[in-house]
Amino acid sequence: MASPEISEGFNGSILIVDDDEGSRLVLQRFLDSHGYAVATVRDAEKATTALAAACPDLLLVDVLMPDEDGLALCRRLRADPATAWIPLIIMTALPDDEHLLAASGADGVIHKPFKRDELISWVRAMMRLRQVQLDAARTEGMLISVAALAEARSVYREDHLLRVSRYSGQLADAIGLDARATATIRRAALLHDVGMITVPDAILRQPRSLTPGEFRQIQKHAILGAELSRGVPDGHQVSVIVRSHHERWHGGGYPDGLEGEAIPIGARIVAVADAFDALTSKRPYRAAMSFLEALEVLWFGADDQWDPTLVEVLASLVQPRPARAAKFDPREIVTRYMAMTPERP
Repeated sequence: MASPEISEGFNGSILIVDDDEGSRLVLQRFLDSHGYAVATVRDAEKATTALAAACPDLLLVDVLMPDEDGLALCRRLRADPATAWIPLIIMTALPDDEHLLAASGADGVIHKPFKRDELISWVRAMMRLRQVQLDAARTEGMLISVAALAEARSVYREDHLLRVSRYSGQLADAIGLDARATATIRRAALLHDVGMITVPDAILRQPRSLTPGEFRQIQKHAILGAELSRGVPDGHQVSVIVRSHHERWHGGGYPDGLEGEAIPIGARIVAVADAFDALTSKRPYRAAMSFLEALEVLWFGADDQWDPTLVEVLASLVQPRPARAAKFDPREIVTRYMAMTPERP
């Protein structure tokens, strides 16, 4: 569901959801006079239809409506990643602001009968919030392009970001994270290597083990990526994941030496997803492994490099843990992997 951009000189679009025709008309005329593009609907069902066609920049929702009330509508919109970003204002004659905000997830409350100064103040504040969202979205698009450019410098990394994002989302869903947290983790997975843009091609394409100096250059990408990703939606959470996706479950990772549950869950998820995709993709310093071989490496590193619970979950998503009667020698696979720098991009 695409969201419209607010162009310079345009005040944005508003959808009013209210079963009272008189209130809809008064609000529409008042907000029209301030330059906003206003549409109105009388209930939650028609609001859902309107939102499926195009998302407004702001929603004004009455609390008391037939069938699904305004609080339930707001909760449903907040739970859906496609509409969770929309600024919401609850309209009510009820006095309990804190209860209404907690029960709905709305950004603000306007009381009936409306005070025009209060109404336009809230609307302008929410439009400023929407503009910040749009600026952040543009920043995110730019950063994803930069990350893709870093990937494109090596043909063997084609679609790596998309696959890591997909695996990360599947892992987050499988452990029961909510839709918003899953969306943040997927976004961080897309950006996890954006800091690689500063790593020289000679290091990325190096077929031998990295020297200590080369490895220090690689390590810098986590910190740079975290700084670059602060401007995207959910920027703080995304930045934390990007910074910590090379930490290790039992310590010794970078850049902060975190361990165990001190490592953010999103970073632990991206680390497992990133390793699995790296292992199953061709690299200049080794051939691609099969899914079974990659799982053997992850099992070997579980409880040391990676969160063992997440390795277990990934294995259940890919296929059951392979029997020891497999036709390959797991020790040879692990030795082949560990002979190279495990943190190679």
